[in-house]
Amino acid sequence: MKICCYFRDAKMFISRALRAIDHPYIMGKGGRMENNKKPMQGLTMKSLAHHKALQPLFIIIGGGMVFVAAYCARLAVKTTDVNWSKVKDPADTYGYYDGKQFKFLNPAGVDYSRYGQDRPNYKE
Repeated sequence: MKICCYFRDAKMFISRALRAIDHPYIMGKGGRMENNKKPMQGLTMKSLAHHKALQPLFIIIGGGMVFVAAYCARLAVKTTDVNWSKVKDPADTYGYYDGKQFKFLNPAGVDYSRYGQDRPNYKE
């Protein structure tokens, strides 16, 4: 119990000390707090229009973020690794993928129409 009290007192002391900082470097004109309120250069439409070299960067990074989000959504919906159904028997869930391509790319041209047909039936 005493350790908890000491930790609470130390935490209160540190937070009071940090709130008491009133140095011109931090709070004054041109200080850190004033500069933290402004958006970074290149993140407003006005500054982005001025810096032509940043425009392709924003487009490429934005496209990459959209692709990653779409691929994560596809992984959550289409693959066998994630199960969204409430069925207790996993054979019913994974039987859904028999004869379907669930991989993103198929460069080898594998025929998935016969996928899962050669599996032994353990229920019989």
